[in-house]
Amino acid sequence: MRVFLVPALITVMGLLSCNNFEYSPNQVFDKNSYRDINAGNLKRLGDGRKDDTVRFVLSGDTQRSRDETTRFTKKVNEMPGIDFVVIAGDITEYGVLQEMEWISRSLSKLKAPYVAVIGNHDLTSRGREAFINMFGPLNYSFVYGGVKFVCHDTNSREHKFNGETPNIPWLQAEMQPQEGVNNYVAISHVPPNSEDFDPKLVSGYTKAFASVPGLLASLHAHTHNYELFYPDNSGIPYLITSSMGNEEFLLIEIINHKLSFERIQF
Repeated sequence: MRVFLVPALITVMGLLSCNNFEYSPNQVFDKNSYRDINAGNLKRLGDGRKDDTVRFVLSGDTQRSRDETTRFTKKVNEMPGIDFVVIAGDITEYGVLQEMEWISRSLSKLKAPYVAVIGNHDLTSRGREAFINMFGPLNYSFVYGGVKFVCHDTNSREHKFNGETPNIPWLQAEMQPQEGVNNYVAISHVPPNSEDFDPKLVSGYTKAFASVPGLLASLHAHTHNYELFYPDNSGIPYLITSSMGNEEFLLIEIINHKLSFERIQF
C-alpha cells in the first residue's frame, strides 16, 4: 500500500507546486487569459446604425503604464457619451503575456467597449501569438454609425521590412464602397512618417488612402507624443496620440461626415 502512496503524494505535490511557478516569457495563454477581446467588445458595441454622433477615445502605448491605465479608465468612465475606446498598439513592452493581462484587466473596467491594435513592441518575443489569442487578428475592421474603422498592422520593422506590412492590397479591399458606409477611418500603430514604417511602402500607403472618397483620418500612436501632419495634398489628417504614460489621449467625434478632436489630459 505504501508503495503506491509515495508516488501519488509526489505527483499531487508536484501539481500543487505548479501554481507557484513564474510565467514563462514564451507563454501565450493561461487559464486566466482573456480571449477574443476585440470580437466580444465589438459585439457589445453593435453597429450604431441610429447613432448620428460617433464619439470615441484614442490612446496607445500602455506599456509600463499600469497605474496610468487605471487612472485613464477612471477618467474615460467619467466622460459622457463615449461609444468606444481604441488602444492603438504597444500594450506591452516585451510582448509578454503577463503584461497583456495586467493592462487588459485595467481596461476591462471601462464602461465603453474597447478594441486593441497591434504595436511593434507587442510583436516581440511571442507577443504575436499572445495578441492573437487575447485580442484577435492583426488586421480587422468594423462599422459603427456609418463609419468603417480599418485597424491594421504597420509595424514594418518587426516584419523585417518585407514589403508586405502594411498590407496595402488588403487595405484597398477594405475601403471599397460598401452599403451602409459613408466614411472611413484608418487606425494603426506606426505612422508613415516614422523610420519604423517600410520606406518602400509610404507612397503607396498614402496614395491608397488619398484615393478613398470619405476617408476622414489616419490615426496612430508609437511616438508617445501628439502630432498632426499632412503627408500629401489630399487633405487627410494623420493624427498621432500621446502615450498612456504621458497621461494624455484624444477624444474624437464624427458628426455629419466631419471629424474633430480634442486633446484630453488626465
